Amino acid sequence: MTVQRISLNGSDWLLKDFVGEDWIWRNSEKPDTRDVRWWRPGTVPGTVLHDLWVNGEVPDPYFERNSLLVEWVPQRTWLYRKTFSVPESLRGRRVKLQFKGVDYAAQFFLNGVKLGEHEGMYTPAEFEVADLLLYGGDNLLAVVIGKAPDEQPQVSKTEYVRTHKSRMTYGWDFCPRMIHQGIWDDVCLDVTGPAAIEDVYVRPELRDDFSAARLSVSAAVSSPERVWAQVKTVIRFGGCDIASHEAAYTLEPGMNRLNAAVTLDRPKLWQPNGSGSGAPHLYEAIVNVSVPDETEPSRGLSLSASRTTAFGIRKVEFMRNDTPDLEARPYTLVVNGRKTYIKGWNWVPIDVMYGVERPAKLERLLQLAKRAGVNMLRVWGGGLIEKDAFYELCDRYGIMLWQEFIQSSSGIANKPSEKPEFLAMMEGEARQIVPRRRNHPSLVIWCGGNELQDKDEAPLDDREPVLGILRRVAEELHPDALWLPTSPSGRLFLNSLDNIERDPDGLHDVHGPWEHQGLQGQYELYNRGTSLLQSEFGVEGMTNLKTLRRTISAANEWPASKDNPVYFHRGAWWNNEPLVTASFGGEIRGLAQLIRASQFLQAEGLRYAVESHLRRRWRNSGTLPWQFNEPFPNAYCTSALDYFAMPKPAYYAVARAYRPVTATASFAAQAWAGREVFAAELWAASSLGRILEGVRAQWTIAGASGRVYASGSTPAANVPADSSVRLAHIERPLSHIGEELFFLDLELFGTDGERMADNRYLFTAAGNLAPMLHMPEAAVEVSMTEAKPEGNGEIACKRSEIAGKRSDIAECRSDETAGTESLVNGSGEAAEAAAAARDSACAQIEIVNTGDCAALLLHLERAGEPDAAGCVYFLDNDFTLLPGEKRVIAAEWRDVPEGLRQVELSGWNIALQTVSC
Repeated sequence: MTVQRISLNGSDWLLKDFVGEDWIWRNSEKPDTRDVRWWRPGTVPGTVLHDLWVNGEVPDPYFERNSLLVEWVPQRTWLYRKTFSVPESLRGRRVKLQFKGVDYAAQFFLNGVKLGEHEGMYTPAEFEVADLLLYGGDNLLAVVIGKAPDEQPQVSKTEYVRTHKSRMTYGWDFCPRMIHQGIWDDVCLDVTGPAAIEDVYVRPELRDDFSAARLSVSAAVSSPERVWAQVKTVIRFGGCDIASHEAAYTLEPGMNRLNAAVTLDRPKLWQPNGSGSGAPHLYEAIVNVSVPDETEPSRGLSLSASRTTAFGIRKVEFMRNDTPDLEARPYTLVVNGRKTYIKGWNWVPIDVMYGVERPAKLERLLQLAKRAGVNMLRVWGGGLIEKDAFYELCDRYGIMLWQEFIQSSSGIANKPSEKPEFLAMMEGEARQIVPRRRNHPSLVIWCGGNELQDKDEAPLDDREPVLGILRRVAEELHPDALWLPTSPSGRLFLNSLDNIERDPDGLHDVHGPWEHQGLQGQYELYNRGTSLLQSEFGVEGMTNLKTLRRTISAANEWPASKDNPVYFHRGAWWNNEPLVTASFGGEIRGLAQLIRASQFLQAEGLRYAVESHLRRRWRNSGTLPWQFNEPFPNAYCTSALDYFAMPKPAYYAVARAYRPVTATASFAAQAWAGREVFAAELWAASSLGRILEGVRAQWTIAGASGRVYASGSTPAANVPADSSVRLAHIERPLSHIGEELFFLDLELFGTDGERMADNRYLFTAAGNLAPMLHMPEAAVEVSMTEAKPEGNGEIACKRSEIAGKRSDIAECRSDETAGTESLVNGSGEAAEAAAAARDSACAQIEIVNTGDCAALLLHLERAGEPDAAGCVYFLDNDFTLLPGEKRVIAAEWRDVPEGLRQVELSGWNIALQTVSC
């Protein structure tokens, strides 16, 4: 018996727009229609607007203010058509037509016959079509997508919302109004015998000592008639069958719930990225349903349906934070019995036209998250319930997910509707969404939505009708995940000095601020922090120069302020040009300098906030900056990566803070004018599951000339597992530092003398950062050589001292002990690394400061256009070299031809250089 899936995806669809129901009058959905003109090629999965752009019917909506010219598109009705054939051999089989996602309301027709209607972008539309297909001939599939619903942009009232649709595209601070429509997920025909598998849920239950796991495998099997069936369940790991269960059932007409149970001894656990406890191991459950062969009874049983489901074995819990407030929710995440500090980012859709498949971009973004030590992404409630590929990659990379239902604040009023029809719609959505995602071990938290608040701006809880409903559904259908009603979840909403002063123990899970607070205010706020979890906060910064020049014409590049209508359109909320200019003494000259200055403030502000949270563990148990990526090429944004997934300095700044072992400092300001003494506290932090004994810190205060003005070391101290320890307080008179620009360098050493961590902070003795603009030109030499990876091809970073000078040596080496603790971020299956090695190449980039002044904030990036195919990953970036210092950075090329592997080195006070292997 044939069991197969026939994809109906592709670029062979046609689309056409209609005003209202004009398509009915023209019979446009029927095979014999005379409506034959002005059909355009279309792609599924895809987006109406993207299809129009590809066909040259609308201007590039990503350029300047062109998105204003396409706002008419969602006001039309769009009809998609596709002709396809099915072989005669499928006659007599059961055939289901499945649309995994259509945005938003649609009608479906096959060979002119209406199949039905569906509303909702996150729930599938499915139809039994065996009796309507023309076997051996052409079939016409037509989908009529209604005009987009009138929903709320960012500023409105949440109670007006009536749909469960992405709100971001209605207009948000980081996304212009480009309302989405289209067949945005897969379309296929599922061909089975009389019994079809509708769902498989694998629920692992671990023993308290993790020595064994009981797997409950529940399958939902539908049948149009009463039939006897043999069901076999096989558990597979690493390509080998390791357990199985087989039983016979009599299937009744309709839906049948079948259960199997197996026990695994010493299971390989799914561990989060960077935990040092092991890899994110994945298993497979294969369920086969066989029935008597009706065509040839003598042949016995024939396979009727089969489904393979990936899953992981893990246990997640919340435990109390170290707080005297007994009313506080527990926010400390415990994964497989170990307290796990949340090192996260906030995730938004990778594109405003989210229906278009962009597998290379998705892979790059999640690779960047993994390589940065990220162990959790919060999937923001104004964006998406993502497609399968997103969750599958997060499963493989060990990135935990905090998944919000698509509800959000609206500025004016932030409380959801209580109307019965809205509550029923949200419950129905949840009952379909949760089962489709619950097998992913990466999904550890369900959340009711983003920033849902009462009229007094206090975060809502489960007493809110829609949140109580969603919680009940999540706990019923996915009991091994955690729940939060909204983000933040109280008691107070905002992380502010006023709230800290008024109710210091009331900052549980908080949001904000999203703007740099100034050269003193940024440090005061986070030094005084008391939050238990900070699930959203940020610092704004400009995009990268190449991306900006791809999306804004030279004539409109300047001024880069809100007075420029192009800049106002492309991120007005985050255009902080006045703050940047003031922070640098009003001396900013030109676009490139403004971008560097803006990105520097973003990087320094974010890394200090993140470091301050880590210093407060376990009162604080997680930090998730806003935001990792962006869906539209803004000029200003709070994102750490630009639209083309090119990192800003903020990405590397936070990645360094997320290393397993860090040396950090707390201090009062970045600009020290008016003060007599420079003071700092020195800290060590470890995310390793073992004690670090005899740790000592060496510190140095040096000027931009390289001259050392003070230095010292701390007494040896033990750093317990998963903890932060204050090592020392240092003070030096500012009058003893003979330069306006100076640095605090930190290094951590173990008992064996090996350097475990380092850090560098930049300060100015002036009242602002203008001295950074007055640096003389530095002399830097750069070269790049090929480096041969060994073993599975993974790149790791090993730090060492060479000739008494500071030097970071990056080596390509084999990580042969998967699952052992390491100072290297990330872990994964050997098979994944081996596959990556086949299309990658390693290089070492050596950078030497041969001059007599600091080379400020050196930046590496791939030469060429930002959207060129392939990519390069740098192990570190955006750093300063003092005179005589050398840094060797590992680079890994992915899918870039050998002749195109060129790297550009730029900086504040060096001339641009380009190198190749």
